[in-house]
Amino acid sequence: MALPLRFAKQGYPRKTRYSELSRQPLYMLVFLLPLIICYEIALSANNHIQIKAHDHLVRFFEQIDIPPTQGLWLGGIAIVTTLLIWHIFTGNKWSIKIHVIAFMAFESIAFALPLLFFGAVLGSYVAASTPASISSLGLFEKISVSIGAGLYEELLFRMIIIAFIHTFICNIFKRSDIAGLTIGVVVSALLFALYHDLPDAGSMSAISIFFFFIAGLYLGFLYVIRGFGIVAATHAAYDVVAITLPASL
Repeated sequence: MALPLRFAKQGYPRKTRYSELSRQPLYMLVFLLPLIICYEIALSANNHIQIKAHDHLVRFFEQIDIPPTQGLWLGGIAIVTTLLIWHIFTGNKWSIKIHVIAFMAFESIAFALPLLFFGAVLGSYVAASTPASISSLGLFEKISVSIGAGLYEELLFRMIIIAFIHTFICNIFKRSDIAGLTIGVVVSALLFALYHDLPDAGSMSAISIFFFFIAGLYLGFLYVIRGFGIVAATHAAYDVVAITLPASL
């Protein structure tokens, strides 16, 4: 006896959640693009606001015979190109939901608050670690430096270093993803702290180095769970407040 025909119920495609969309490279690109443009324009007008991480990236381009004047823009181009290629390989849609970008901004500001509180507890947002060359800048230049630090320090210490260490630990030593990410976060945090003590090693107080190490751990963990876009904007938001507001606030 033939069984009656049954038609499968048409299910609806799973709705992608905000937490997933905000980690997609296209959303990160659209979210960070205004910050990239702002910093690169400010840097082209005043190269004295170039941060060390961006300078290292520019010097890398110089090694492959790209003149420094062109290299200034290649820092931003490197981020844009990386995220575009990543998006193409993921095969995600080319459409953007504007409310997701807005929520990413609010989330980044919210994640900056614990860092600001921790810095305040250690003493005036660890203001003593702010170089005099930055303190003497105008408001727009200070904001630009803050944005540049968020973008390029997170590119170097989180996206590149954590990815490299994670790959090395997992592929060479055959450890788990958790082990690779944990070691990557800790090592990147240590390098992040030492980086802020350069070029005059030993000039920074122990409490400032401790702050940058804990901040590196916090930003590394945030990078792992929320992605490059959120962590870069969080870092930038913290720096904007810590650098531009008077230490007495």
